[in-house]
Amino acid sequence: MIFDICILFLYLDPIHDTIYSIQFKNQVLQVFISDLLIILITAFIGRLLAKKIKQPMVLADLIVGLILGNLGIIELSETMHNIADIGVLLLLFSTGLAVNLNELNELAKTSTVVALLGVMIPFILGFFAAHLFGYSYLVSIFVGTSLTATSIGISSQVLTETKMIGMKIGTLIIGAAIIDDVIGIIAMGTVVGIAVTGNLEIASLLISIVLTITFIVICLTLAIYFFQAISNSFIFTQIGNYQILLPILIIGLIFAIIAEKIGLSLITGTFMAGLILGQTRLSKEAFESVSLIGHSFFIPIFFVTMGMQFDLSTFFSMGFFALVFIFLAIFGKIIGCGSGAKVCGFSFRESLAVGIATVPRAEVALILANIGLKYNVITPNIASTVIAMTMVTTLITPTLLKFSIEHLNKKKKHK
Repeated sequence: MIFDICILFLYLDPIHDTIYSIQFKNQVLQVFISDLLIILITAFIGRLLAKKIKQPMVLADLIVGLILGNLGIIELSETMHNIADIGVLLLLFSTGLAVNLNELNELAKTSTVVALLGVMIPFILGFFAAHLFGYSYLVSIFVGTSLTATSIGISSQVLTETKMIGMKIGTLIIGAAIIDDVIGIIAMGTVVGIAVTGNLEIASLLISIVLTITFIVICLTLAIYFFQAISNSFIFTQIGNYQILLPILIIGLIFAIIAEKIGLSLITGTFMAGLILGQTRLSKEAFESVSLIGHSFFIPIFFVTMGMQFDLSTFFSMGFFALVFIFLAIFGKIIGCGSGAKVCGFSFRESLAVGIATVPRAEVALILANIGLKYNVITPNIASTVIAMTMVTTLITPTLLKFSIEHLNKKKKHK
């Protein structure tokens, strides 16, 4: 009898564990759906208010996230982070689809000049400021590098809202931001290599540069011809417009993975995929499909979760160096990129808009802060300063850029 009971328990125990596991998963799913619902509802309300007071919707998303995160209403799960990552991929994908490639080619030299000055001047200002405050050369290099790369997502969203993506000034901003991002990622890889090994890996740097140039050249030549041919093949001619999203997303994700494998960011890959597909007969349907799924769900989640990661308590621990650092972060980009545009023949107001558009920082700066702390290169105070800088530059850019573009458009209408 006792033996039979033991056998019964042996059978029941796995069943009990299975039931418990299912209940736990259901609870996790319920919490996730509740958090998702809160994010979507508050983002929708925030966007309605932003539209009412004529402010960028991206600013509303960021502020909503700031409130949700700092009040502790919800906690970001890994799943929510993953959904947010898809949001920024779709944002850059749709941006690439909307960019005028002919105009981008015409502005290639200008974009390069703007990006180079926009990287060099902030780096020099950050490096010397840190050094003057008594920090070592390595810390100063980290500080300077954290100011180099623009977070293209913010500016891209504002340009989309103001319908400037396909226009000359919008194309220049996107072109410069992409080049800026590529340079920033290469610089980050170099600095991280110095932090980890203590040496500058010249061979690794050269390989990274060669792979990057090769990838971009192939995308702008062979890939365009290939996908123009593919777009007219049975793969796309046999499916309706409502089915086009699936193969389009597959192409975008393939390019994202390729870009990451050679050391670039995922968003650079999806942007290039959008740029390529934008030159095919699928451009209109692809843009509408990607924009619909992105702007109605994934992209608002990306900006809200970005706002949730900004800890307001960071501001209370800021010292004088942090204030100087944030000032240099803002004006370094405005002066660097703005002067690049001015040198290349753009008006003062256009150059100012270009400078403002490149102010926000996020990914590269935050990754550097994390790696710097991990390898004890920088102190928690420096890391907090970098985080505060990303918060300020991200929050002030949407309103400043929208105001600058609207002022520019009004002046053109008066002419």
